[in-house]
Amino acid sequence: MNKQEFLGSLEAHLLHLGEKDSRKFAEYYDEMIEDYKEDGYSEQEAVHQVGHPALIAEGIMKEQGIKTVEIPTLGEKITRYSILVLGFPLWGSILASVALLIFSVYIVIWCIPLVTGALAVSGLIGGVWSIIGSPFIFQDGLHVVVTQFGIGIFLLGIGLLSGIITVYLTNIFVQVTVQSSKKFMGIFKKKVVSV
Repeated sequence: MNKQEFLGSLEAHLLHLGEKDSRKFAEYYDEMIEDYKEDGYSEQEAVHQVGHPALIAEGIMKEQGIKTVEIPTLGEKITRYSILVLGFPLWGSILASVALLIFSVYIVIWCIPLVTGALAVSGLIGGVWSIIGSPFIFQDGLHVVVTQFGIGIFLLGIGLLSGIITVYLTNIFVQVTVQSSKKFMGIFKKKVVSV
């Protein structure tokens, strides 16, 4: 590659910078090639010493904070879509199994507040029923009424404690479920980068 081809390629790769800046960098590398020629290199050797114009342009673009995006050709798009369609039996089943595994973990986790909630409801209902029903068994003796009333108070306590635990666990599990769902769905979202 001679100097003119190198500089033309470099300016073409630096079009995103604008004509003024791309020309400034082309002049800088023109001087660099001339310096190599003064040191005894031929024009092709001097161009080779400077480097490949595409790599140089990429480095300049990164330094300037400009990101480049390659747009796939029609052939690349067709190849990607055909691989997606033909590979669906494999990646589709893997994706379904991962989704079902995550769903089953959610089910197992949510069984804990479900059990404590059922214990709270049954404790409250059993405690109220035991306290209300204790005067009706007075004919069996005072000791039976006191025992029945004590069991009712105990069941109310268990129900209230289970209710508090259920509310606490539900708040924690809602947060964990929402955060993990966002992270899982974030895998499939496209990231948009401004260019």
